[in-house]
Amino acid sequence: MLARLFVIFGGLFVLVLCAALVVPYFIDWTGYRADFEREASAILGRKVTVQGDATARLLPFPSVTFSNVTVAGGAGGQPAMTVETFSMDAELAPFLRGEVLIFDMRLVRPKATIDIAQDGTVDWAMRPSSPFDPSQISIEKLTITEGQIALRHAAGGRSHLISEINSTISAKSLAGPWRMDGSLRLDGLRTTVAASTGKAGANGEMRLRLRANPDAYPLVMETDGNAGIVEGAAVYSGQFKISGADKNGADKNGAGQNSAELRGTDGETVKVSAGKPDPGFRLNGNFSLDHQKLGIDEFRFETGPLDNPYTADGKASVDLGLKPSFAIEANGAQVQFDEAVGAEGGAGLTLDQRIAGLEQALLGLPKPTIPGTVEVKLPAVVAGDTTVRDVHLSAEPTDGGWSVKSLAATLPGRARLEANGMLSVESHFGFTGSLLLAVAQPSGFAAWLSKDVDEAIRRLPAAGFKANVDLTEKRQAFSDLELVLGKAKFSGRIDSSQPDDAKPSVLMRLEGGELDVDGLAAFASIFI
Repeated sequence: MLARLFVIFGGLFVLVLCAALVVPYFIDWTGYRADFEREASAILGRKVTVQGDATARLLPFPSVTFSNVTVAGGAGGQPAMTVETFSMDAELAPFLRGEVLIFDMRLVRPKATIDIAQDGTVDWAMRPSSPFDPSQISIEKLTITEGQIALRHAAGGRSHLISEINSTISAKSLAGPWRMDGSLRLDGLRTTVAASTGKAGANGEMRLRLRANPDAYPLVMETDGNAGIVEGAAVYSGQFKISGADKNGADKNGAGQNSAELRGTDGETVKVSAGKPDPGFRLNGNFSLDHQKLGIDEFRFETGPLDNPYTADGKASVDLGLKPSFAIEANGAQVQFDEAVGAEGGAGLTLDQRIAGLEQALLGLPKPTIPGTVEVKLPAVVAGDTTVRDVHLSAEPTDGGWSVKSLAATLPGRARLEANGMLSVESHFGFTGSLLLAVAQPSGFAAWLSKDVDEAIRRLPAAGFKANVDLTEKRQAFSDLELVLGKAKFSGRIDSSQPDDAKPSVLMRLEGGELDVDGLAAFASIFI
């Protein structure tokens, strides 16, 4: 679809100029402005007006320049398209024999409004009438400077703005293939874009390849498929690929793409590395796109080595209607993530350092701007020295983070974790909701979370708790707490705070049976 929009900018003007310049071959230059307006209006079916200057010459090569060109047909009597300055230089020899080779075309601040009707019909999706075979017209270089396209999507009741279009385009013929390299902003998000097409077929479809590299996210998106206009509506379907990309390069110490530094709440800096460079995550599958829906019937998510990846398969969809939403379902084999929460050598980070790594990973994820659901079921997730098993997640995006409907996983130490609540990842990192942790092997669990295992924990046959929690960097509150330490059971609350302007403090109010103070202190120290 995007490539066709660029074709609108250049292709329609080429057809208009060819009609005005080549027929007849000898031009009455004094009436050139009126000739251009007449031919352009007939071809586009819209009133075309040159409000500024118009200059043209035949020697040493055919050249034309217009300023302030408007194309009528917009809503409310507004222009459907304007161009601040349009100029074109062509080769003379092909020009005299009825062919057109444009070696330099320039569009400065072109602006177009494209309406996509309720049934998907695109108002610019027509085939201009022309006395020329599109295969006789080629463009060596078309430069677009500060272009803008306003897309008005009736089915979704929304408008999208493609602005700051700065690109270079070439075409062997107007029927294709076309090639484009440049950058633009889609609703404010700056993206580097490359596109190429095949030749248009008899059915009006052409092969379209797109590559987008958004500045805001460490990933590259590629699509390859067939794009066309079916009964006036734009459609695009084929294969897609999304892969991780390190946009920061080497760190200040010269480390490569596969290393990072984490800082825990104790201020200690820990360098982490996965050793061998990792190709990052890969996501690929099949897609279909029209004015109502983006459908992904199947996708595969891969991480780890290329020759032996960890995979998960699933499906997804995005409804583009009046109430936009998305749905993602993933089921798969073991998945491995980059080492963001494990230490170099495979072990040794404390809980706060692991949380710092988790925060870093979550903050790097794209933030959905529409409602949706994520359903994930994985037998295992590997992150450095950690294997988390039987992962089940159901979540929805909300303002500031994610609403976790349910989370269940088995952690090291035969620890079962279950949670639901609000995970905040923007203004602050934290979790508010219900949390259950049942640890069958406290010593193994403690060894995973801390460098040293307290002897009191080694004596515990089992431990765990259930509570309503409010967990942030500065405060950890456990209310309606049910705590189990071996055979002893307690209820109450624990409130720990680490304010910037005062000493850390812990308030405990517990009721229950016989208390192992050392065991309680050792177990609580892991989390507080």
